[in-house]
Amino acid sequence: MNKKSLVSPPILFSGGLTVASIIAWINEKKWNLQLDYRTFFVITLGVLEFIAVAYIIGFLFNTLISESLDKKSKVYIKIPAYVKKRFKVVLIIQILFVFLGIITIKRITGISNLVSATNYVNYVQNGFIQGHLNFPAYFVILLVFNSSAGMMAGYVFIEDIVVNKKFNWPLFFSVLIGFATPILTGARGDSILFLISLAILSYFIVKEQVSWSSTNTKYIVWGSISAFLFIFVFEWSASLVGRNIESINLGDYISTYCGAEIANLNEFIKTRQFPIKGEIFGQQTFVNILPTLSRLFGFEVPEYKLDIPFQILNGHNTGNVATIFYSWLYDFGYMGVFVLSMVASIISEICYKLANKNYGFRIIKLVYGYIGALLVLSFFSNRFFENLNINFVYMILFWIVLKIILFRREKSK
Repeated sequence: MNKKSLVSPPILFSGGLTVASIIAWINEKKWNLQLDYRTFFVITLGVLEFIAVAYIIGFLFNTLISESLDKKSKVYIKIPAYVKKRFKVVLIIQILFVFLGIITIKRITGISNLVSATNYVNYVQNGFIQGHLNFPAYFVILLVFNSSAGMMAGYVFIEDIVVNKKFNWPLFFSVLIGFATPILTGARGDSILFLISLAILSYFIVKEQVSWSSTNTKYIVWGSISAFLFIFVFEWSASLVGRNIESINLGDYISTYCGAEIANLNEFIKTRQFPIKGEIFGQQTFVNILPTLSRLFGFEVPEYKLDIPFQILNGHNTGNVATIFYSWLYDFGYMGVFVLSMVASIISEICYKLANKNYGFRIIKLVYGYIGALLVLSFFSNRFFENLNINFVYMILFWIVLKIILFRREKSK
């Protein structure tokens, strides 16, 4: 249905949830997971609806804009060499922003040790300890800039490897800073999003060089190896953000992060009545969008904490996240699953079609790379609507500005 594309929205959305379901099934006895029929139908019908809507949108897109798609350029236009040279200036700015971010974190927390300071930020933001952090507006901006610049550098860096067979060190360090900057807040979620986004962009670049055949399976093999290595690095990185993992073996760690969400959703459906009327409309689903809307339309958003309690199932800690469907059910019930699955599918499929329309570098590919990563993490939490916020708008604006500056043609001598 998706023309063998591994990065189409239905594949990314259903793929993550399928893997999580398999891991939950493996741990069925350990967690005493007695799957409620309502959980089965919420996940299954939600995914099937997403796939069906994406197919319809794709069909309409191809039909209504068929002439434009037929004229799609089949020639891959490489990024000019001068763009890579200009990224050296961007790298310097990123380094300065990292130092500024470190100084800000130490000043706001009053902790001189950077690891302890980031751990404190993570604990406060997750509600593990009481505290109040008032970061200046520029702090968020510099974090977003570094990630935006790093992702754009990532596309240029990967293209240089795939097309030119060259390894550009300044671009590599720019990517590394883009990946590492979000960890300054003590969380790893945005860094994981960054890596998944780069994987999607890599797929676009490789796919546009050669047609998909058995000879290209090496990229799947390398991707699998990279994912396997990432699991070990991910577990180790937990200690950097203050997570205690000494008493958890690797199998339990993977299960908790990549499958327990199904069990937690099942527990929520079995034990809670929903939708749950909160202080404000959609407070779980649109938690990061509401503050922006309140400033635009002049309404007040009362302070509240997300209702995401930690679960202990059959004596095992299964965390406090429960797939993308938890927030939708919490705020809007089954109707929320129906409507928001449709909305997420429409947005992502349109972005995918636009990204897949032309060969070579396009900002819309960066946009879809990010949105595609959010779809992958649907098995984990409501990342899709949490991350499509004002910071995402800033990210797109930074990409536009960077493209205008870095890709501007050199004057002919």
